[in-house]
Amino acid sequence: MTIGNSSDDDGTVVGTQSQPDEQAADSSEATGVQESEPHEKALADELGIEDLTNPILGGRGRLFSAAGPQAPIVEFTQNHVVMHPPQLPFVEEGPVEDFTLRVDRRGVLLNELGEPKHIAAAKFRGVGLWYAGEQKPGTLKHYAIWFDQHGMPHKLYVNNEPLTTDVIYRLRNKTHDGELSIYPDIKSD
Repeated sequence: MTIGNSSDDDGTVVGTQSQPDEQAADSSEATGVQESEPHEKALADELGIEDLTNPILGGRGRLFSAAGPQAPIVEFTQNHVVMHPPQLPFVEEGPVEDFTLRVDRRGVLLNELGEPKHIAAAKFRGVGLWYAGEQKPGTLKHYAIWFDQHGMPHKLYVNNEPLTTDVIYRLRNKTHDGELSIYPDIKSD
């Protein structure tokens, strides 16, 4: 692909593009990387990343970090860490990944294969424990539930607070058989 530049009256550079040749088209398809506009620099070049001597960088009024010019560039925001590809220009709002939770009709969280997710080797009153589809507000932690003989779900509580699966795992690890009813403070609804 050949690219020619011309200057406008105001001094900005405008790229003109001729018919792409087949070899360039094949190379961009093979790598999956789209070529950027001629005036847009790759983020690694824009930030001046050359080696590991300066892993923390500032640019665009933001804080970035990189392990080298070919490594993903990490942006530190107020609440998140955002990773950017080093070979592409900076994009303010790029594609995001949406997480969806799948729950079966009983209210049990489903794993990646669509199977109900249980807490391995943990029991309450001899019955296995499951991940509830319901999460603790403001967290990614799921509540633990168990089912009675009628198929009704029940949460486990300590001091009127429902227990999350991470707490269940820690309690299970303190038992020799995974039975949580040995703890007198654990109640069920």
